[in-house]
Amino acid sequence: MVTYVTIGMKKIENKEKTKAYLSKYSLRTVFSRPEEIDFELYEFQRGEIINNLMDPLDYLLFAAEGVIRIYNIRNNGTMALLAEGGGFTVLGDIEFASREVSSYIVEAAGRVVCLSVDVQKHRSILEQDPVFLSFLLKSVSDKLRMMTAFTLEPEDLKERTLYYLDHADHQTLKGVASAASYLQCSRRQLLRILKILQEEGTVIKTGRGTYRLK
Repeated sequence: MVTYVTIGMKKIENKEKTKAYLSKYSLRTVFSRPEEIDFELYEFQRGEIINNLMDPLDYLLFAAEGVIRIYNIRNNGTMALLAEGGGFTVLGDIEFASREVSSYIVEAAGRVVCLSVDVQKHRSILEQDPVFLSFLLKSVSDKLRMMTAFTLEPEDLKERTLYYLDHADHQTLKGVASAASYLQCSRRQLLRILKILQEEGTVIKTGRGTYRLK
């Protein structure tokens, strides 16, 4: 569930930290002329809606630390958890390509640190950069594949769980609570299905709250 909080977003004025994140994710390599790109560092707090605080039409964000949750808004106005995870994630790629606001809501699950690029300032450079455009195409394609999997998933909970596992990273369910939110069921219902799948030999438990297809 999305949690709304008082704004705690802040810009981090630390060039060494910025350089460290750029180096960690080799982010300069996704641009032909990285020396022409100005990067800034921002920090978000738990519950903040990142794409409300920084308009994805105006900024490309690269989540470099922390966990984010991506929700999809259905046609009936309800929301479903589409993805949850940490590590490097690109935000604003779909908006950059389409120049339209997407239906996603991006929430900080805890403290999140993002590198940002001002799109309005750099658009002319970015639109003529084949290295960046290739990177952007892959990022958008990955998101569209994720969205397609979400819209085509079956109705039966057992089948939905198998579908979820089959399309998850390394075919692994990480976190029963977040998976239950995505599958629109209770934690207890999902645990019961996972137990059945384990008994059938379809799924194995690899850790606390972690299950993998055999």
